[in-house]
Amino acid sequence: MSIMQYLAIAAMLYCIVSLLVHFVKIVRLGAPKDKSEPSGSVKEGVIYANTRAMMPTEKESAYLHLPSYAVGILFHIGIFCSLLFFVLSFFPFFNRWIGDGSVWHYLLAIPSAIGAVCGILLFLRRLVSKDLKVLSMPDDFISTCLVAFFQLMTTLYLLLPAAGAVNTIYYISSILLLLYMPLGKLRHVVYFFAARYHLGFFYGWRNVWPNHEKK
Repeated sequence: MSIMQYLAIAAMLYCIVSLLVHFVKIVRLGAPKDKSEPSGSVKEGVIYANTRAMMPTEKESAYLHLPSYAVGILFHIGIFCSLLFFVLSFFPFFNRWIGDGSVWHYLLAIPSAIGAVCGILLFLRRLVSKDLKVLSMPDDFISTCLVAFFQLMTTLYLLLPAAGAVNTIYYISSILLLLYMPLGKLRHVVYFFAARYHLGFFYGWRNVWPNHEKK
């Protein structure tokens, strides 16, 4: 392995340990407590919070902004795919496969490429929208830039696996993203699930979720 790969592995270990620390903090806070008498099902509420409640039709205003919602979904799909390819990049069989010239491995670059485009669009939207500008902080711009840049470099890495400069910049983008992830809003990769559980518990306990009136 190259020195950049070793540095990327070190950054990944730092990121994982840091996120685990956040996870342990959440667990130590304990499960939510409610002293009222339950009128619904916490289990159904939690399941609903992590499934149907994520659909735009179940949200307060997402259904009014379907293009932005779709761009956000594609952006996140690209993130997950890019992170998977990052892990696979440390395995020789994967690098041999993407370097064999087969047309099929080029398809792997599609989700990362789409994710990068969506990230750029989201960044520009936050930059030009007066409403979003008021709500945005530097962390919002930095996080979006780092993720979009990482997805862009993942795309180039998959398309040009033999290019030394591309490989170097790819691992630099990975290192920057992994080092920043536990520090900024990107750590919601941990807090997201805790938040959905707490929402499901609260509204399931009170028999608000799931909404059985909507089919």
